[in-house]
Amino acid sequence: MKRGAIAIGSNSTRLLVAEKKNGILTDIFRGREETRLFLGLDEQGRIAPERLEDTAQAVARLYLAGKMQGAGEIALFATSATRDAKNGSDLAKRIEEICGLKLQVISGEEEARLAFQAVAGQQCRLVMDIGGGSTEFTLGQAGEILFARSAQMGASRLLKMCPIASGEDAARAMKMAEDTLRPFTDALSAYPRAPKMVGLGGSCTTAAAIQMGREAHGEGVEGKIISLAEAKRQLVLLSSMTMEQRMRVPGLPPARAAHMPHGLCILIAALQLCGQEEITVSGRTNLDGYLLSLPE
Repeated sequence: MKRGAIAIGSNSTRLLVAEKKNGILTDIFRGREETRLFLGLDEQGRIAPERLEDTAQAVARLYLAGKMQGAGEIALFATSATRDAKNGSDLAKRIEEICGLKLQVISGEEEARLAFQAVAGQQCRLVMDIGGGSTEFTLGQAGEILFARSAQMGASRLLKMCPIASGEDAARAMKMAEDTLRPFTDALSAYPRAPKMVGLGGSCTTAAAIQMGREAHGEGVEGKIISLAEAKRQLVLLSSMTMEQRMRVPGLPPARAAHMPHGLCILIAALQLCGQEEITVSGRTNLDGYLLSLPE
């Protein structure tokens, strides 16, 4: 049976339609719209009306695309930006009005679990999912999750806290990322060290694309290795560029030009705090984890 799921993230809203057989997920269709919900939160923590409407309409278009691909059921969930929004219920109401979908706002811990389910299988892995509003850490082995936490630090959140236009700005943003992530990585130190760290989310996949010198996602970045040195190289490169220059960097989509240096700050901070020299990139997402969690 073809099933679909839509996730309203802090940067983008995504669709996955897939079939599950013998515990393996086969992609049918992936869709994505840049909705930038986190950057649409005002000083009072409310989603701006135009951003709310744009996001609701994006969900409706992705829902239609999923139905056209033959999905019998389509679920809808939202993550960090909607968790933070004081008027998240207004977004849920508008979506239900225009396409009938009911919105589930998942917790940070559930988001972490879905990321782990997307990539880890039975192996011992430390999985990190860098989003727009939050970063999730999940440690597990033999299919059992030992640690699942969500930090209030994402690429768009850090952009709001500290825009980067120079190396000095990048150093300040890095310190903010380290300060926020350290309690989580310290808590991880009580568990056995995972032999491999896997990275999900646009910051990780875009770092892989920049390393390759061309835009890539999904299977195109699956299994690519980003070293700590490479992440630092990219941060130095991007932090010294104007926005127009960043938009011309091969592999960096223009929609990510503003917050990619911030995602790199989080990536570098996490690698250093976890004592890791590299991360293995996956093009899978929490949508994969969600559909894998459903019975066949």
